[in-house]
Amino acid sequence: MPLGSFHFVRNAAMGAFAILLLAQGPAVADDALSFLLGGTTPPLMNSLNLVADGAGFYKDEHLKVTTTVVQDTNMALKMCASGQADICPMGVEPALTQYGQGVHLKMFLTRASKFGYVIVVLDGSPIKTLTDFKGKSIGVHALNVGSSASLATQSSLAAAGVTPADYKLVAIGMTDSATGALTSGQVDAAALPLYELIPYLVGGMKLRVFHHSTLENSANAGYLAAPSVLASKHHAMARFSRAIVKAALLIHDHPDAAGRALLTALHQPFTDADVQRKVAEFTVWQNDLPASDPDSRRIATPSMAGMQAYIQLLKNAGAIKTLVQASDVVTDEFSDFANDFDHKAIENFAH
Repeated sequence: MPLGSFHFVRNAAMGAFAILLLAQGPAVADDALSFLLGGTTPPLMNSLNLVADGAGFYKDEHLKVTTTVVQDTNMALKMCASGQADICPMGVEPALTQYGQGVHLKMFLTRASKFGYVIVVLDGSPIKTLTDFKGKSIGVHALNVGSSASLATQSSLAAAGVTPADYKLVAIGMTDSATGALTSGQVDAAALPLYELIPYLVGGMKLRVFHHSTLENSANAGYLAAPSVLASKHHAMARFSRAIVKAALLIHDHPDAAGRALLTALHQPFTDADVQRKVAEFTVWQNDLPASDPDSRRIATPSMAGMQAYIQLLKNAGAIKTLVQASDVVTDEFSDFANDFDHKAIENFAH
């Protein structure tokens, strides 16, 4: 081949290669999001984000999610409201009680399909209805003013005509401390998040569970962020939401794969027995998780109507002073994007 022809062919090939690179575009960089993880809360509360991490769903969505462990809800609240952290997993109640003080957060994604707090008694308790709680002691995590446990309990009982003057709230701590207070008779009942009770139910503890009297199907807990963060990191938050919805579906459809993903994210050795324990916990929890209806295209979407009803109930009961609008503390702006993916991708991952 003449030298000129060789140069022509080589240049043409290099040009075609350059065009191909331009067509592919630059590599997509991962967006950074900071996430607060409760140091004292059981891993089950963080199941969705742990599964999303361990299953690689964050990576699929081009996200780099870093976690910071915090022990105090108020600290988490302030960090997220000030923009020091992007995402807070918590109940919506602190956002309601401190909205009038300038602490503004919105729940943009739920971590359940139902109201998170339940009231439980031992299976042999004489308490059979919500009205039976009159004159009884009810254990809660702590007695902080405006805490999720106290507000959730007050709202549920108030709807049944039982006022705060009719019962006594007692601080019983969390997990073993809380269940110990119940089984020892220190309190007549305990108001706790259902996820905290799952391991004990799997272990054989017999409990009678009372769901919220009027808002059982309205989630009050999820992922919260400051409105400024939702605006400035809008697309990253949307992709985070989709990763969480994928995790919810994986837990529902393939609890074994979800259990392995969760345990992988904890970065500790685990056995098949550990996986089966998670499967058992997920099985008991299925009806309350976001993908309880796997065919829905609104998985993990907050209910605006349910939240407004909750706010009104709390205001009527005197539990909150400021009657905020649901749209001030909740948004469903990411729902369509979060649910817009081929569910077969979950099947493919599991297999």
